[in-house]
Amino acid sequence: MPAPKTTPAQAKEVFRPVFLRGLTALAYALLSIFWIGADDKALAYSTAGFLVVTGVFMWQYVVVDSAPEKSRGAYAAGAGLMLLAGIATIFVTSVAWIGYIAAFAFLVTGLAELYVFAKLRAAFPPFRNQLVTGAVGVILAIALCFSGGMDAHALFGLIGGGTIVLAVFELIAGFGHRHEMKAEAAPAADTPEQENN
Repeated sequence: MPAPKTTPAQAKEVFRPVFLRGLTALAYALLSIFWIGADDKALAYSTAGFLVVTGVFMWQYVVVDSAPEKSRGAYAAGAGLMLLAGIATIFVTSVAWIGYIAAFAFLVTGLAELYVFAKLRAAFPPFRNQLVTGAVGVILAIALCFSGGMDAHALFGLIGGGTIVLAVFELIAGFGHRHEMKAEAAPAADTPEQENN
């Protein structure tokens, strides 16, 4: 039995949050690469902004009309905890704690994404993308658990490395949804008009 495909209506609903989440990850990754002299405050504020904005777009993703009702609890909880972790990051005073809070955020969202992939991708085909984003989140969380001895620049680079993968995948997924949206009009355009006898 073939796997269900994302409908044009579903693609239209999720395109914006998926694409903007990818752009957010790309912005963070570029900052981590090119901001050579980033200090503790730069790391804290950049990471806080990334976590908050990502949490918002994850929330927008799962509250679309076509998403299954039972997916919203776990996924929205993950998104909300990421948002709160971002706010908490502003107030921490050490690089190590920035890493630990980010690890918590990536772990809870990664597990939430793996859950919706495992349980609900048949009901909502866009959740197939959550296998990669969830796995990257969990792997990054594990790596961050061992980041206690890093300075600001090294931690920025570690998180940035994970966000590069997220950015590439989310942007590809976003463009895929864009293509699925356009597929709605193609069959109608290709169907010849029936002549009246």
